[in-house]
Amino acid sequence: MNDLLFLFLILSSAVVLLYTIKFFSLTAGWLHLRRYPFISTQVKISVVIAARNEQENIRTCLLSVLNQKYSNELYDVIVVDDHSNDATASRVEELMQKYSNVKLIRLSGDDQHGKKNAIKSGIANSQSELIVTTDADCIVTENWLSSIASFYVQTKAKMIVGPVVFQNENSFFEKMQSMELVALIASGAGSLHYNKPVMCNGANLIFERSVFAEVSGYDGIDGISTGDDVLLMYKIEKKHPGSILFFKDTQALVSTSAQNSLKNFLDQRKRWTSKPFMMLNFSTKYLSLLVFFTNLTAILLICSLFCCQKNEFYPFFSKICLILLGIKCFIDFLLLFLASSFFDKRRLLWYFLPEQLIYMFYVVIVGLMSFSRSYSWKGRNY
Repeated sequence: MNDLLFLFLILSSAVVLLYTIKFFSLTAGWLHLRRYPFISTQVKISVVIAARNEQENIRTCLLSVLNQKYSNELYDVIVVDDHSNDATASRVEELMQKYSNVKLIRLSGDDQHGKKNAIKSGIANSQSELIVTTDADCIVTENWLSSIASFYVQTKAKMIVGPVVFQNENSFFEKMQSMELVALIASGAGSLHYNKPVMCNGANLIFERSVFAEVSGYDGIDGISTGDDVLLMYKIEKKHPGSILFFKDTQALVSTSAQNSLKNFLDQRKRWTSKPFMMLNFSTKYLSLLVFFTNLTAILLICSLFCCQKNEFYPFFSKICLILLGIKCFIDFLLLFLASSFFDKRRLLWYFLPEQLIYMFYVVIVGLMSFSRSYSWKGRNY
């Protein structure tokens, strides 16, 4: 029995050590992301918004996009209605009466549905070289486009990954999601510092129209219901290594809302993790597996503290278990602490310890659920 416990400690220590090294590097990458000064420039931009059944959000979203401190002559907004069965289209048409740079496109036909088709249709109807995508339930800052244009002109990046944040979190459930998103965005940004793209968010994604055509858009990945952001990023990185940058600027923040029900939350997470594992790049595979097995190890460490109390090896065993759990919590807190100020989420750090305990089980459960790859989203079953 003692030999098994000792072996378990060795394996657990190895996992936590790898996790610590990885997340120290991601935290360092987040801290060392290069900042660029703002410069006034004139870049033509097309904002593409895929929308399905968003009558409650689309007007607020569009008004934030249209209320830019950026010349109306330099950008247009293309809303693609993905077979909505509510008043989404009419909400857009109302704004088209007032704003000449808003265009509405309706997808038609059974073979023309889904976010990838919507974005592809929006790009096909655009005239600008720089494509900016966001979601219909998002709100952007008034300097969103001007800051993006400034960053693009100075970097000439083929793809720019922008920051996304949850807003107006009320319940602990929503605050937990908000902390998770801060960690995800900061981790993805930190990895991009080393030119190793692992994740991005279509709610704030920028790329050149020409590079989208160069990589043949979504060809080869169009049969997958998700991945309009991450899988496209992989294709661009493969064609132009080192050409994808994270834009760390609060003026570029895009805000959206956390899920308010457990079902919607689980469906969203299953959608995020439903991409075939073999299609992920090495960096994403490694990070995903490391996070999964570290949280599984943490659960086993906690369980073993209660199950092995009568073993003579327990005093030493329990100390090592607590040290390993403490190291994991510390490295997680460090990333959140350093990233939360950028997202103005320091107030949520009070919930860190209970969130950590729940998060361990959540990661393992969602990781196992991802194998089913079946979920519901916006009235569709996948």
